[in-house]
Amino acid sequence: MDFVLEVDEDLYVAYLLIDPGDLLYGWTVREFRGKEGSRGERVRVYVGLRVEALEYHAFRGTLRVRGVIVEVPEWFEGARGSHHTMELMKGLEYRLVKPGGIDREFVDKILEAFSGASASVLLVSVSMEEVSAALIRRFGIEILGSVLIQGGGKGGEDSLDRFRRSLRNALVQVRQWFQSRGPTHIVVVGNHMTLSMAKEVIDSELGGLGVPVIYREQGEGGLAGIYEFERTGADVLRKLNIDLGQEYVEEVMRRLGTGSGDVAVGINEVRRALEFGAVDTLLVLDETYKEAGTEIKALVNMVLRTRSRLVIVPSNTEGGEKLRPMGGVAALLRFPIS
Repeated sequence: MDFVLEVDEDLYVAYLLIDPGDLLYGWTVREFRGKEGSRGERVRVYVGLRVEALEYHAFRGTLRVRGVIVEVPEWFEGARGSHHTMELMKGLEYRLVKPGGIDREFVDKILEAFSGASASVLLVSVSMEEVSAALIRRFGIEILGSVLIQGGGKGGEDSLDRFRRSLRNALVQVRQWFQSRGPTHIVVVGNHMTLSMAKEVIDSELGGLGVPVIYREQGEGGLAGIYEFERTGADVLRKLNIDLGQEYVEEVMRRLGTGSGDVAVGINEVRRALEFGAVDTLLVLDETYKEAGTEIKALVNMVLRTRSRLVIVPSNTEGGEKLRPMGGVAALLRFPIS
């Protein structure tokens, strides 16, 4: 299977699809040693790598594949059989060969789960004490930081003028985060009173950045507001084609709490529910997907046959933290099974 990585989300999909034992072919940089093992220059070379492990860093946008070189140009003496780390780069073409062959239906199911996943949100959470920001993408949430709203003003300033002046200063840092992360949307959250006082300043400071600015009232602002939005903002994110799986995890928790029976937790329970054709939505934690690859892929192949929904939940989210103690796998059922 040949593929080209175009956006950061493609790295995440590649991370899910590449497994230990696979062969990965592509361009990489390798040190060319001189005579008697002396250090030489680093050269660009096309190699084949038998995969041993992967290191994925979502918000640095890097995917490193470690393994053993099995193919290399003849002129590159001594490299075959040695260990090497290939860092996958956007814009380059790679070839993936799986020992048992490519399961096209399985690949299509993963791609479907991340279709249109290139949207990203700069979440700006405003309170009277601080402005906090986070970047939200399909593969999780990155907390960028907080800037305090400074108290105390210049002579003659009333409290509203003080707040707006300090807010304007805080938004300088927010604009820097915007420039470094390049989100497709900005979502501003806070309580009604704070947003009513802040909107004029926010419009003037963020409104000209060339992306839509969406306001959403909620109970909290600041850092607490980021976590509140993660729990309650699925309606906004869904309109932007971002689904962190939070609502599905909350529904699992609700059904477990009521003892309704139309929920399954753990690989064995979920497998049994799939065999009955009872699964409506399969939830899988991304780290569990990698750690229990063979078992999870068997479940996903069963999902293909039952036309159930597959949701991969990022581990660095609140939903991921709740799904992890359940074994990283849960399912919402169409009907209870005894």
